[in-house]
Amino acid sequence: MQSSINRDGFLPLDPDELVEEGELPFPDAAADTAREKAEQSLHHLQRELRLLRARMGLLREDAEAALKAKATSVDANAHVQLGSYPWLKLAVATGMAFVVVRAIRRMPFGVLLGGLAGHVSQTRRW
Repeated sequence: MQSSINRDGFLPLDPDELVEEGELPFPDAAADTAREKAEQSLHHLQRELRLLRARMGLLREDAEAALKAKATSVDANAHVQLGSYPWLKLAVATGMAFVVVRAIRRMPFGVLLGGLAGHVSQTRRW
């Protein structure tokens, strides 16, 4: 059996006491016109749209800040690992790797196989 006393230990107020003069006892008792409902819905959707735009703006700012922080971190890390002019040193290393690969590709295939066979035989002897 359910008690009429609420959680706080008080009896609920009488609905007749809550109703002011000219006010209906329940908010949904008033019959809204279709136009008023549509306007309320439109205002609600416009408010939600403004909130979503604000949230998207905050997310965009957070993403930009994170990217800038990451770029700064990568630049600092490169300076720590490679010293002065890290991007120039990295570009030179990449260029050298490109030149070496081009030179290897121009060699005859037999020379490469011979060198590989000699390397394999050397490692087997050890």
